Amino acid sequence: MKSIRLLLVAATAFITLASSASAQSIDSDRAGLRSNLISSNPFGLLFEWYQGEYERAVSPSFSVAVAFAAFNLADDDVSSIDGIVRYYPSERAVRGLSLGASVGYAGVEEEICDFSGCNETDTYSAFTVGIRGDYVWLLGRGQHLAVAAGLGAKRLLSDRIDGIEGLPVARLSLGYAW
Repeated sequence: MKSIRLLLVAATAFITLASSASAQSIDSDRAGLRSNLISSNPFGLLFEWYQGEYERAVSPSFSVAVAFAAFNLADDDVSSIDGIVRYYPSERAVRGLSLGASVGYAGVEEEICDFSGCNETDTYSAFTVGIRGDYVWLLGRGQHLAVAAGLGAKRLLSDRIDGIEGLPVARLSLGYAW
């Protein structure tokens, strides 16, 4: 009888310790998870390339973001705003590798040049669709400092054949996650 009681006490202690150890691993796995990220490209300021983004996790695998960019491409001024949906295969949204799709709106101001010089500008706008790949690192003890890098492209949906048809998307940002 004593051996059955001892076995029951040992089994109860094992189950209690195992469940608390499991809870600790789950808690430590969830430590540092962030659901918001705001970032911008401070290096782009040196080249008159302005970029900013706000991202929010809507589930462990998906996030939505709004991004703004303004830059000069081959003497053409481009500004755009995009809505982005990102998929995080690691199921830790706003951290790690993501694959995304975007829709947005871009404005382009082209300089028209001929033999006499560049005397005219032509302005137009278009809706955009794009794809991108990004990676976000959260650094520091509190994991609030974000470093993000990514590449992609977006297509301008315009009836203009002589204008810009596609735009590169590049991201090298520093930000804050909370």
